[in-house]
Amino acid sequence: MVTPRLLAVACLLASTGVNAEPLTFHLTDPAHKYAIEVVFAQPPVQTFDSAPATITLKDKTSGAVLQSIDSPEASALFKPGSNELAANQNLLVFGDFNFDGQQDMAVRNGNNGGYAEPSYDIYLFDTDSPTLVLNKAFSALTREPQLGMFGIDSAGKKLLTQTKSGCCWRQSATWEIQGNKPVMIAEKIEVAQSPSEGNPFMPKGYVDVTRRELKSGQWLEQHGLEGPFGEPPVMLRGTLDGKIPIELWWQLQGEAYVGEVRYTKSGSGQPIRLIGTVYEDGGVELHEMSDDGEMTGDWFVEGLPNERGGQEGTWVSGKRRLSIDTRPTVFKVAPQKLERVATDQREGHYLVRNAEEQRVGELILKILPGPDKTSPEMADITFRHDQLKEPTVEAHYKSPLLAGNLVIALDDKGDPLFRVQLLNGGADVTGYGAEYAKFRGAYVKQP
Repeated sequence: MVTPRLLAVACLLASTGVNAEPLTFHLTDPAHKYAIEVVFAQPPVQTFDSAPATITLKDKTSGAVLQSIDSPEASALFKPGSNELAANQNLLVFGDFNFDGQQDMAVRNGNNGGYAEPSYDIYLFDTDSPTLVLNKAFSALTREPQLGMFGIDSAGKKLLTQTKSGCCWRQSATWEIQGNKPVMIAEKIEVAQSPSEGNPFMPKGYVDVTRRELKSGQWLEQHGLEGPFGEPPVMLRGTLDGKIPIELWWQLQGEAYVGEVRYTKSGSGQPIRLIGTVYEDGGVELHEMSDDGEMTGDWFVEGLPNERGGQEGTWVSGKRRLSIDTRPTVFKVAPQKLERVATDQREGHYLVRNAEEQRVGELILKILPGPDKTSPEMADITFRHDQLKEPTVEAHYKSPLLAGNLVIALDDKGDPLFRVQLLNGGADVTGYGAEYAKFRGAYVKQP
């Protein structure tokens, strides 16, 4: 994708004086075709305030006036403490907008894009005229609901626009030029998901995605859930009880935390898997898990830094409790550890063991094709729970596998049974009601 080229600015100020007097700027275009004069008769008081401006295009060689354009609501970025335009000002934008091999021009005229983004009047080169001709259809692509100036895909000869509504709705559209007019040929609509009254068990971090494409005059549509989209990882270094050095990181994926801890000067020095959830007051509870699913400790880390900028908490294993004292830092985390679970790493046998509670939980997952090509895969799930002095409990269920990694199982009345989010090397299980609550926990995938 190639974005429009911003104006290369010569920025020679032709007139002097205070802001109450007219301001004149001499500019040039990337193709060095024009000598451009911009006059603000009544200059704006502050940078990016709108004010009427006249843009005059002159032949670069002869100096002859080719065209004069009025912009009632021109906006430009002035250098602080100066009457010059900044190099990254966007009063004028040049590019080949209709892919005819000729340079076109966009003139900023107001903030009429979505969410008060800049709007532009688009002038296209006309082979039958020495002037640039205003095109209303192209100009409309910069106005509400579009978020300002469109992008340009020069290789594919497409225009690209973005729109949004609130925090959770996004649209990106692709436009093809037909008869010197932009025609939408594809769009992608994304709706961020979170627990709601209609779907209280949907975790955050997932997006409902609709893709539409125009083929032979017909719109073809695909719809599905995607994610989870992880937040940037938190990285900390510090100590346990002021004497055991540790290196700790975690990332939120959906409503499950994944991460690792490494005891840098004790033990094997190898990272230990962490799987966790949010706990009170925005803190993080992370279960330290061995390769065979044994929970070897719990990390409770405060959600907010202390007055020294560090993050504190408590590490608990049985009756042993150690204080956590860490500070934010940056170190390398393998990129694949921050990605969603790979397609070929989902099926199999998962375990969770808790010596203190004397319980063992098993999850056996098989993935089956959906009933048709447009339906999601199906998850065939078997749970088994063993706890000392209690009978073994088993449950078997088939449910759609959303986004390739999420199961939300409901009974015939729409009440929740359990939720499973598959992770890299693990799974986070939430059980609802007395029957499925036994299967809750962070499971580790077995080789």
